[in-house]
Amino acid sequence: MTATADFRQMAQYIGLAMCSLIMRTAFWVFGIIWGIVREIVNGVFRVAIGVIVAILSTIVFFGFILWLFTL
Repeated sequence: MTATADFRQMAQYIGLAMCSLIMRTAFWVFGIIWGIVREIVNGVFRVAIGVIVAILSTIVFFGFILWLFTL
């Protein structure tokens, strides 16, 4: 009876350790994938903001030149 209980407890500890390792590995992989997705999204927003600023700067520049012609 004691040997069976010891075996069951050892199997439970091993199962818990394996489950913990699997969960840590899954969270680690999820963290890496989340970091990659976050960098891609940040890059897209950075490019979009840069394009918007460039367009607005061009419009303001030509508007300023046209304003100078009216003086």
